Amino acid sequence: MSYYPETRVVKGLARVVRERQLPAHAAPRPAAVPTGLMIEAVQVVLQGDVLRDFRLIDVADAFDTRDAERAAGWIEVTEGDRVMEGQPLARRGKGRRARTLDSPANGVIARVDGARIVLQVSEQTIEILSKIPGEITAAEPHAVHIAGIGALIQCLWGNGRYAFTTLRGLPESGFAGLSKLDVRISEYRNVAVLSLQPLTRGDLLVAQQQALAGIIAPSMSSALREFAQELSFPVLLTEGFGDRQPTELIYRLLQSNIGRQAALNAAIPDPWSPDRPEIMIPLPSGGSLPATPALHERLAVGARVRLTRAPWGEQTGEVVELPATPQPVENGLRVPCARVRVSDGRIAVVPLANLESLG
Repeated sequence: MSYYPETRVVKGLARVVRERQLPAHAAPRPAAVPTGLMIEAVQVVLQGDVLRDFRLIDVADAFDTRDAERAAGWIEVTEGDRVMEGQPLARRGKGRRARTLDSPANGVIARVDGARIVLQVSEQTIEILSKIPGEITAAEPHAVHIAGIGALIQCLWGNGRYAFTTLRGLPESGFAGLSKLDVRISEYRNVAVLSLQPLTRGDLLVAQQQALAGIIAPSMSSALREFAQELSFPVLLTEGFGDRQPTELIYRLLQSNIGRQAALNAAIPDPWSPDRPEIMIPLPSGGSLPATPALHERLAVGARVRLTRAPWGEQTGEVVELPATPQPVENGLRVPCARVRVSDGRIAVVPLANLESLG
């Protein structure tokens, strides 16, 4: 029987390819990032405008003339042109004595009718960040593709924020010790911290007080969800809500990269969005191009998996056998299972539904 488990990528080195898109309701501005350009994580790769109101601009009236046909010849824009506030729409005369009619706002020329210009005004400008450092591999008006190289750890929840900052471990005394530091000179100011313990409301308040740039933790109470979403910095949970302990493989990888710059994209999980909460740590590839993580592959012998339910929760291992028939489990049922060798060498018989592929 073929089984396709939920996939979560945890890789020490991978080629990470991400697409950034403008919302469908935004009118794109001309692309500013050509294919092949190397970019930083906080660089704007797409810009667009949310267009709303229309304004009628009478060129003849603006230049105080009754000759509409002549005024139409002074217009310098055409339908579909994107204009910025202060940009000339029409010009009468030449040289220093020329008079100009400037755009009153950012927007798009919706129509030119004789000596009249219809401007659709931009209500809001939207800017999309790269969020990972890398190379632009494809660029379109509404979307770009970016390829970078580094460690990738996908998480189970994020609060919708983003930061590119240095990753550090908490002091030995945890958030309690952090709360005693002088925020003006603290070495933890504007860095992201890695916590090995579930978060409390007090921990989040200390992080806010100490001007942290982000938190990575295994879990927290679901009651803190709305409070975390109000914070200005990213909060990422590797194991989700509840009192969950860290997965050894994930935290070993994060701890091995303490002191490096990391992109914390705490995207809120959404089944209709390709974005996932994740941490990308740029790393040198040593001259070779690592593989792109495999997604949505059939479970097979040799696959790396994470066990998601007790008594094996938060452990990782390797699939060593996929029995052809359902196997008995602790609750007395017979269900499709895999035999998994966990990190301490034991063999666990785990229902397929309780396995997560690590990509």
